[in-house]
Amino acid sequence: MMGKEQVESTLARLARDLFSETDLNILRLAQLPFVSQEQLDSALVESDFENYSTASLTIAYNFATIHPEISFPEEVKPLLAKVGIRCRDRHLKLLSHFSKINSALNERGVSFIVIKGGAMKSYRPEWTRWMSDVDILIPGDDFREALDAVRGLGYIIGETHHSAGLRDPKTGQNVLDIHRFIPMGTGKEKLFNDILAKRAITLPFSSLSVKVPCPEDMVFISLVNFWKNVTYKTSERSVANICFDLKFLKEREGGLNWNTIRSNALTTESVETVYLASRLLEEVVPGFFPNGFLEEETDLKKAETLLAQTLHTRNVLCPLQEEIGEFNIIKALKEGKPFFKYVFLRAKYFFLKRFPERAQKNSPSDPI
Repeated sequence: MMGKEQVESTLARLARDLFSETDLNILRLAQLPFVSQEQLDSALVESDFENYSTASLTIAYNFATIHPEISFPEEVKPLLAKVGIRCRDRHLKLLSHFSKINSALNERGVSFIVIKGGAMKSYRPEWTRWMSDVDILIPGDDFREALDAVRGLGYIIGETHHSAGLRDPKTGQNVLDIHRFIPMGTGKEKLFNDILAKRAITLPFSSLSVKVPCPEDMVFISLVNFWKNVTYKTSERSVANICFDLKFLKEREGGLNWNTIRSNALTTESVETVYLASRLLEEVVPGFFPNGFLEEETDLKKAETLLAQTLHTRNVLCPLQEEIGEFNIIKALKEGKPFFKYVFLRAKYFFLKRFPERAQKNSPSDPI
């Protein structure tokens, strides 16, 4: 087992795997009440502007939005402008889809809560923010009713145990996810649905009014989702947005009741997930969370096991999955995958997924 010091050390290395040194500098500057041009210039000294990742550009764009009085180098400005244009264009396209889906659900009397990026857009309608799709949660027993309501709209529907994704048949892009519950890997996720619904508030979503989680529930969902994105190496933009989202929610009038967030974690038995997510973000932006947040409630052995599982998925299974590519063997062979190599990689993937301890036992704490 790792022990607390090793957990902290591993999270520090993982933070630097997620964010470049420039990313970290900008994120930390963004938390300050006042920032000078000299501070930003200093943070950008070692920057490789030509190779800015999507996440890095998102972080820089968010910072520029908060501090329009401070200038990025001339070669970066066109890149940041493109980020804003793409975000606005995507938002307008999603709105047209959401309006149709909202009408279909309302006609059936299906109530829902907008979560994740869509909810943040409701909290900050003036903020230009990337959304790959809109996520809604059906808190009651109307999940099947919701699917029936949208079937006639022409979307391609892909269903999992916790959600159904709606794809635009023209572009193939996902436009909306309908959730039964927010996945946390605990088996207790549905206990959060009623709590979420009772505390939900009404905010505008463009010209519509929608239910969204209260600020504390927004923070809780963000932390759970952040750890999922870290584990499965998904949604670069979501990872890049989280510090700005949490900063906004924390600084809203009334602040945050951290006991509410703690209660959510205890109810859903996701304490270790929320603890690790918060500790990882503390490595990125120190001082955001209250001192000792969830330390007393966290079972360190469970946290160590969860961290090892995350590293195994992130550093072993995800790269292997990328190498395999298409998991449908017929499609894979049509794409020209060598048969025997494909079969070998598939067998290796499922073995390592089924017996992760074989991959973890040598260096479970090394994320890189």
